[in-house]
Amino acid sequence: MVRTLIAAPWRWARSWALWQAPRHVVAYVLAVEVIAVATTVGTAGLMQIRGTDLIYAGMLCAGAWLHIEGVRPTERQRERGAGAGPYLDTKAVWSVAAALILPPLLASAVVVVTYTIAWLRIWPRRQRPLDLFRWVFSAATILLGTQAAIAVLALGLPTYPGLPRPTWAGFADLAVIAAAFGLRWLLNYGLVVAAILVSSPNTRLAKVLENFHEQSQEIGAYAFGLLAAALAVTNPPLLLAVVVGVVAVHRGLLLHQFRTASRTDSKTGFHTLEWWFQAARQALDRARVHGSGLAVLIADLDHFKQVNDTYGHVGGDRALEAVARALRTEVRDYDIVGRWGGEEFVVLLLDVDERQTRAIAERIRERVHSLKVILEPAGDSPPRTITDLTISIGATLIPHDSADTLDEAIRAADAALYAVKEAGRNRVKLTYLMPPRHPDA
Repeated sequence: MVRTLIAAPWRWARSWALWQAPRHVVAYVLAVEVIAVATTVGTAGLMQIRGTDLIYAGMLCAGAWLHIEGVRPTERQRERGAGAGPYLDTKAVWSVAAALILPPLLASAVVVVTYTIAWLRIWPRRQRPLDLFRWVFSAATILLGTQAAIAVLALGLPTYPGLPRPTWAGFADLAVIAAAFGLRWLLNYGLVVAAILVSSPNTRLAKVLENFHEQSQEIGAYAFGLLAAALAVTNPPLLLAVVVGVVAVHRGLLLHQFRTASRTDSKTGFHTLEWWFQAARQALDRARVHGSGLAVLIADLDHFKQVNDTYGHVGGDRALEAVARALRTEVRDYDIVGRWGGEEFVVLLLDVDERQTRAIAERIRERVHSLKVILEPAGDSPPRTITDLTISIGATLIPHDSADTLDEAIRAADAALYAVKEAGRNRVKLTYLMPPRHPDA
């Protein structure tokens, strides 16, 4: 009987997908989880648990459950559309609140309960896109970050576990809280990024970090967590308002994710052509109001078919991505860049004159020509490097008082590009749209 009771969990554990992963991945995952458990045990006895603490923990777990129930369909779609890197997880609201107002043992318990509810409720059992070990690893990184935050709070917050002081000294308390949860975020994010790179060595760091801008919204989740902590202690019924707010924000994240996907070319990260035209026309209208010059660049990667024929379509894709990164590096953050199609790009330069336009176009051309694109080896073959890429650029300067349309500017830039191709490629040609002529009075 005893042997049967032991054998069943053992068989279940041996069936985990974790054991199919490479040894270094298994070692990394288990090391993080062991450290998370050890630090959780280490902080568990720092504070005694009071009856009110159990009530607060129950309220936060109930809030987490209502939150998860409210975002189940949304979260499924977000996980399906997530990129290679970490993405914003609004469950942080409840673990942040717990870490602030609960003793360490209960704060850790809220993390475990929240992740367990999410695992059981978000996805039907046979449709889960993640293996259990990945979910457990994510929970372990949160646990580890929570213990780090607890250590900072215990050392620097006089009212821990509890809210900051309601006096001017409370601003110093907020600084301690910000440091604690900043460390929590850093540990969680860093461990997840490292896990992705360890398990997928061919994945480029830039690809993993492509959604890093979303992490700024984590500040909002943490702020909701502080609000939830304050309401749990002072006015528990208003925790429902936090639940409603978090659910609304969560659904807004899905809308933002879909909107970004519809506007962004997946291979280069630039605007799709339709969205580029919309943004460019708005910029042209603003330039006429403010009296600033614009320029349109159309850039075409030379002999791209030869790259595909020589290195295959995977090599061509890597070259295209490298050229896109080079182009993005040489334009300004506020310039509008789109993928024209195939190996062509279109750029609207804002607030430029002839000298600036020519300088930017030449920098792009020189940067592309200096690229060395290293391809991953296939089988036992050595890695190959793509060099000597060149790009041809046609440019059109649009004076602020020009009456021409964006379509006319593009036609002029395209004609300039054609002239560059005829002249031998790997150069820049700049043309001008004439301002309207005013008859003499």
